This record gives sequence, structure tokens and C-alpha cells, in this order.
Amino acid sequence: MNKKTLQKAEPYYLQLQQTIKERIWSGFYKPGERLYEAQLAKHFKVSRSPVREAIRTLINEGLLTMGSNSQITVYEPSLQDVRDIYECRIALESIAVALTAEQATDEQLEELEETLRETQEAIKKEEKERIVECNVRFHELIIEISGNLRLKKIVEDLHSLTYYYRLLNTKGVQRATTILKGHSDILDAIKEKNAEKASKRLEKHTQEDLQNLIRSLSIEMI
Repeated sequence: MNKKTLQKAEPYYLQLQQTIKERIWSGFYKPGERLYEAQLAKHFKVSRSPVREAIRTLINEGLLTMGSNSQITVYEPSLQDVRDIYECRIALESIAVALTAEQATDEQLEELEETLRETQEAIKKEEKERIVECNVRFHELIIEISGNLRLKKIVEDLHSLTYYYRLLNTKGVQRATTILKGHSDILDAIKEKNAEKASKRLEKHTQEDLQNLIRSLSIEMI
């Protein structure tokens, strides 16, 4: 990967944070790989201060971990951690989708519908990154439409790891099509204004995602 020159439009640590994050998501930095503050500063041609701040933020987001000896390593998902985070997602998003089913406007329903159309187009073109972005957008819209700001804040705290899992979860034959079908079923229930059905369908969809991710990670760990 070519060296990336940082711009002066925003604080260096924010640019570093995003760049390192994207490299973790893309697999450029491997799970369990050790990162060195001095090497990152040299590579990006900045002082160690913004590197330190970027690392601190990414540790808070869960994408980097600090060991007892202060070694910084890339997050390495464990099956238990995956289960824990998906349990949180199911609990929070089930509430959000029920609220969305009760109060979504026609314009908001159209926004949700548009994400399905975009997903379908991305699947046809085999655009993996766009498929993931549409997946994220669908779930983010449900959170936004729910109107629960506290719930939104909690979900945002899980965003970096959730996005990472979604990237891993597009692997496999017909995975994207399965995800699209799940979203379509959820949206149908929302359109019916059936909060209970929408909640159950979201839980089913997310449980399917969880089981697929566990299978994928289990194979990689063998």
C-alpha cells in the first residue's frame, strides 16, 4: 500500500484515526498484529502526539487493544466477544425497529426502500464495499427513525466493531442476497406498522448474521 500523505484540513489525529481504522477494516493491518507508535509517526511524517491520540481513540472504539505491557495490537475477534456484541445489537435494534414501525413517515419508508434498491444494484455489480455501506445505512436509518437519542448513542459506541463484523459477514456464497432478503422482510413488517413482527424479523435476521459470522471465524481459527 502506498504511503498516504496527511492533509491539513482537519487535525492530524483524526486523519490518522480514520486511516488506521480503514486499514484494519480492509485487512491491511491483521488481527493480532502489533503496531508501533514510533513507526506510525515516521510512516505518516507526523509527531508522536497525534499518533498517540489516534491510538487512544481507536482503543476506546475497540479496534486496537493495549496489553498489560503497553503493547498495542490490532483487535482480534473472539467468538465470545462476537456473541456479546450481537446480543447488545439484538436488544437495542429490536427496540428501535419497533419504534420505527410505529412512527415511520412515508418519506422515511422511501429512504429505507431506497437502501434496498441500492443494495440490489451493488449485488449485481459485485461491489462488496457498497453492499456493506448499504447494510450499514439500512440499520442506521432504523435507529434514526426510532427517535431514541440515548439508544442511538449506545449503538454508535459499537459502530467500529459492528462495521468490521459486517465486512467479515459478506463472505460466503449468496450472503449479500440473504442479507437483502432479511432487510426486505423487516421493511415489510415496518410498512405494516406491526412493531412486534418487525422486532422478531430483525432479531431473526441478526441471529442469522451472528451464526454465519461464527461459522466464518471458527473456520479461520482452525
